[in-house]
Amino acid sequence: MRQLQQRDLHSILEVVEQLYTFQTPESCETGIIEPLMRLMDCDSLHLAEVNPKLRSVRWTSNLDPGQRMAIPNMREIIAQHMHEHPFLLHWNPGRGILKPTRLSDLISRSKWHDTSIYKELYQPFRMEHLIGVALPAIGSREVHVVGLRETFDFDERTCRIFDLLVPHLAAVYRNAQAIGDLGSQLASLREGLEMEGRTAIRLGPRRSVREMSGRAHDLLVAYFPMRWTDQSFLPTPVDDWLRRHEREISISPPRPFTAERDGRRLTIQVLRDRGGHLLLLSERKLRIAPEDITSLGLSPRETEVLAWLAHGKSNAEIAGILGLAPATIKHCLERVYGKLDVGTRAAATAVAVAAAGMHG
Repeated sequence: MRQLQQRDLHSILEVVEQLYTFQTPESCETGIIEPLMRLMDCDSLHLAEVNPKLRSVRWTSNLDPGQRMAIPNMREIIAQHMHEHPFLLHWNPGRGILKPTRLSDLISRSKWHDTSIYKELYQPFRMEHLIGVALPAIGSREVHVVGLRETFDFDERTCRIFDLLVPHLAAVYRNAQAIGDLGSQLASLREGLEMEGRTAIRLGPRRSVREMSGRAHDLLVAYFPMRWTDQSFLPTPVDDWLRRHEREISISPPRPFTAERDGRRLTIQVLRDRGGHLLLLSERKLRIAPEDITSLGLSPRETEVLAWLAHGKSNAEIAGILGLAPATIKHCLERVYGKLDVGTRAAATAVAVAAAGMHG
């Protein structure tokens, strides 16, 4: 530590603070390159995920497009010759976080120049000196961070700086992977909710909207078009409902909030969450229209009669609505029962409700 000056420590702290702002694997991979290059004085820096068993590699670097085009088959070269790379021979991801290592600590310059991977990959870029570290493996993938220089080898100061950064790199990279996995799980959860006709809104402090699905946004716009100007918060009727039940929520969920429009009903339930509250939104039809149950294969008249039956109308009421005799309605329903393979009004109604998507 004595070889590091005060300004080095300040620079390290600034980079560490910046590293922990990355919340996704993509932002982590692209974001760590620039601050590390600046701090370690590299000509280029690479973050790679390597699977030696499959002889595959995926990396992010600061190489410009022109440099990449100079060796278009770079990935194939690495896969073909990775078995002779001194770093891969030295690193064992099962040992956890290793100390940063310089290429010159592992192999002489003459032997390095004799390797195929140097001749086909590093020599064209004139990259003679390397320093790298292997982070803990994530599954079958090995995560490597490697800095490169053309002229001077990396000194002890750079090694010490890199050594201090490595635990943070490992934590940040794992956090980004975990957040990415969690994001995928949340996306699957949202997809599952929407397949069941539900969607969600996650709330933050003071009932602010922290996260909202597109479906939830569309529902709120449809039901509260004139009363929702600030979409960082909930529409006034919903916000008032939550505010009135704020104390109750901490004990048990209140009765759902409901709103109706155009023969449909929006229901909002609130769930407690340590980071705020979660609102579950669902919508259902209040009335079955004949076009909602055409999939049942009934005639137009039978479909119309069944739709009114599902509304709880009696034979006489249906007859009055349609201008038919009650006996005609009775015979029509007998045909409906036969086609649906049911024997009661309740069973026929259940089939219609399911066909119209009003269940759940």
